[in-house]
Amino acid sequence: MNALMPLNPNEKIIIQITDSHLMDRADAQFVKMNPEQSFHAVIEDMLAQYPHIDAIIHTGDVAQVANPETYARYQQYMQRLGIPFYQIPGNHDDVAHFPFAAPDPIPAVLSFHNWRFILLNSAVPDRIDGWIGSEQLVHLEHLLEQHQAHDVVLACHHHPLEMQSHWIDQHKLKNTKQLTEILQQYNNIKAVICGHVHQDSLNLWNNIQFLSTPATSVQFKPKSQDFALDDLAPGYRSFRLKENGEFETQVHRLTDFTQHINKDISGY
Repeated sequence: MNALMPLNPNEKIIIQITDSHLMDRADAQFVKMNPEQSFHAVIEDMLAQYPHIDAIIHTGDVAQVANPETYARYQQYMQRLGIPFYQIPGNHDDVAHFPFAAPDPIPAVLSFHNWRFILLNSAVPDRIDGWIGSEQLVHLEHLLEQHQAHDVVLACHHHPLEMQSHWIDQHKLKNTKQLTEILQQYNNIKAVICGHVHQDSLNLWNNIQFLSTPATSVQFKPKSQDFALDDLAPGYRSFRLKENGEFETQVHRLTDFTQHINKDISGY
């Protein structure tokens, strides 16, 4: 569909960005690419494609070098856009240095007409894989009880369902079963979105779309036994939320973007 198609006033446009892996300096490289440059290019493309955006949600790994300087530069840049923005922590982030919008144990809830986005924290300090704490899951269940009349999207950093990629699936959400036992009780949950895997995917479970989104930095090669980078360009995902509980989603990737990544590395 055409991203610039006129909106029904009651439809909302939400943009998901993820895995920017920003460094402590704007000119620093990450696997021989500049994540600051590609992050800014993604935002510029997003603004060109969507003149009106209701919110931007960053699903984690804002920083590769998780210090106050990195987060301050990110926040200053995002504030200049004049668009509400929210971020949840990834395994590379440090919650001590930034006010992430997924406080643990109480998830954040964003409201867009009849839609609710519930932001979860799946990051565990000093671990690559993910876990949603038991107290957070109790709060999630209470929130889902409260919002049964609304259309719901959940967001977390780690992928709950396997990507058929051995190395990254070792670092997935490790208590998916506890999460899905809660989700299966409700029929108004439309999607679960995540980052972490640096690639686009769609898995359907219990009529819920589980969606991952390309990173604004490097991309991981799908269905790879071992760690491998892909040649695909950085990207983002858009959501068009409709009044009737349906949504349209589209992945956008940069065009005419030159990158020279180091594909010989064995990890990041």
